[in-house]
Amino acid sequence: MRKSMIVALLFAAALSACAQRQTIVLGESAVSLTGPWKFSPGDSPWVGTAASGHFLWAEPGFDDDPWDTMELRPAPGAVNLFYGSSGYIAGWSARGYPHLAGFAWYRMRLHFADPTQALALKMPDHVDDAYQVFANGQLIGQLGQFTRKRVICFRTQPLVFRLPPPDAHGDIELAIRFYMEPWVLEEGASTQSGGMHDVPIIGLPSVASSLALQQMRQRTLNAVSFSFVALLMLLVAGASLWLWALDRPRSTYLWLSLGLLWAPAGLGVEIWSQFSFTISQDTEGLLFRIAISVGLTCWIIFWRKWFGLGRNRRIYALLAGLLIFPAALDLWVFFFSSHSAPRLVLHVLELRAGCQASLCVLLLVTLIPAARRDRLGALLALPPILLTVVTSFSTEIIDWLGLPTGIFLRSGIDIDASDIAGLLLVLVLGVLVARRFLHSRIEERLEKQLLHQEMEQARELQQHVLIPEPVRSAVFAVQTAYHPARVVGGDFFQVILQPDGSLLIVVGDVSGKGMAAAMLVAVLVGSVRTRAEETADPAALLTTLNERLLGRADGHFATCLAAHLLPDGTMRLANAGHLPPYRKGEELVLPPALPLGVSADAEYAETTLRLAPNDSLTFLSDGVVEAQSPTGELFGFDRTRAIATHSAEAIAHAAQAFGQQDDITVLSLTFAPAEMLRA
Repeated sequence: MRKSMIVALLFAAALSACAQRQTIVLGESAVSLTGPWKFSPGDSPWVGTAASGHFLWAEPGFDDDPWDTMELRPAPGAVNLFYGSSGYIAGWSARGYPHLAGFAWYRMRLHFADPTQALALKMPDHVDDAYQVFANGQLIGQLGQFTRKRVICFRTQPLVFRLPPPDAHGDIELAIRFYMEPWVLEEGASTQSGGMHDVPIIGLPSVASSLALQQMRQRTLNAVSFSFVALLMLLVAGASLWLWALDRPRSTYLWLSLGLLWAPAGLGVEIWSQFSFTISQDTEGLLFRIAISVGLTCWIIFWRKWFGLGRNRRIYALLAGLLIFPAALDLWVFFFSSHSAPRLVLHVLELRAGCQASLCVLLLVTLIPAARRDRLGALLALPPILLTVVTSFSTEIIDWLGLPTGIFLRSGIDIDASDIAGLLLVLVLGVLVARRFLHSRIEERLEKQLLHQEMEQARELQQHVLIPEPVRSAVFAVQTAYHPARVVGGDFFQVILQPDGSLLIVVGDVSGKGMAAAMLVAVLVGSVRTRAEETADPAALLTTLNERLLGRADGHFATCLAAHLLPDGTMRLANAGHLPPYRKGEELVLPPALPLGVSADAEYAETTLRLAPNDSLTFLSDGVVEAQSPTGELFGFDRTRAIATHSAEAIAHAAQAFGQQDDITVLSLTFAPAEMLRA
């Protein structure tokens, strides 16, 4: 069949005195151009002007007989350690040119039995590092950007180029101009680097495109595993950022999120370069190496914070140096390596690798003091940290040692050591976070139990201090009700029966709630009892309490009302900003005064009045009038006035039922002279 049969004749056997040719039948679809190829190091002379010139070595009439002969055949069992594909072909470094970097040329002559048949050339999926393809002296395609001053290389992709029609003799002279970056050779991949690592294929355009698409699909499968791991690490990084947002003063989870983000960032750069020509190979290497250094630095800081190793200025200064100095070296290689001697580039790259190795050592050394604090946690962290260190040098392991760093499944999916490290890292972090969470919950529960016990003890103590013993007086009948809004309250009251039969009443309210207010209550109650042994004068008592509170309240203040009742019904009152008492349901009018603890110059005026037989007095705190219903309505003074003659417990119960918001204290007193009691 004319349209399906293609005959290509390659130079391999003597045809004439000046040419050699070997006839190979291609088959119905495509054939691999294994050789023999003609090979020459260096670059071709430029013939002609800059506008109309051409490469001499690309011309079909150029005599390449003095060139070396090179067969592109893989060694038995050869495998591409980067992609896992079989048939890997060693480059020119393993074929007699171990120190060759820069330009080199391949040439081959093809003869076609059917010159009218359209054909295409599929170039290899893996080359070092850029190339231009010429057919009969005509440039038909290239990988990379070539100028007279420099070459910009990209990550290799399997490209397909249409071949022009053969010449009048049915021949096409293929010439391929290769360029390998010096740093590829000097970085250590010299044993296999240079030129083509797969065989070019000629065939029908549809078949060549199908083969290229198949290789790109394989590359996509290779990206599945680390894309999944990168997505997983991004999700965990987002969760750790959320945890940091809940407790920003602690930066442990912030560094965890940064460490998790740098790995997907580096993988993203790699995927970006594998499937597009928008990022050069040099830029990819620069970003990837910086990502590794930043990631290692973040992990060192995270693990130090996780195990509570504290801040060591020397270590942080060393980390800064090991981060900034390699970045400067990377930038130097990126901008100036093409203009420098190869040996200098080698030394710079060795120095940069030493800095990266130092970061790895610091990461491992972090586990030594960590094991003293948390042996189990350090043991759990050891495997992912070791894998992280190994994967930081995955390229060097493949190039220098020739060892694979991944597992290639029959399905085509590549599981790299970095993928295993990422999965193991996420798993270990989950275990460590869950372990710490459980420990913190247990400790929190124990602390809550201890705090509850302490609060109960404080409540019992406060109840014992505040609630006085029953007053046994023939003149005064006293009732009290005390209901704190919390376990302990800020209200206080004292009823002290004096030796002369008089009664000293003190009712007050410390601003705020909780333990701080309760501590101030204890100070004030102690001061009341001490001062009452010396005098029952209300104004003097409030002055003493004000002095005790000044300088100790820490922003708190207290309202207080003191009353001294004599057996004959005479009552003296002094008020420090507290609610006035009710007499037979009517609020007494008292002079205003500053609360306790506000000013050292505060003065407290006394008011004297005389009680009639059966007069009732009601002292209370603002927890009664400020009781609030679910709709926001206050209990208020009108309701308080209406029940002011009720018993202390009845008033307190009414305020509680309405909606208690603050401590409630009610003290009711009835004055009955002795002669009335005898009657």
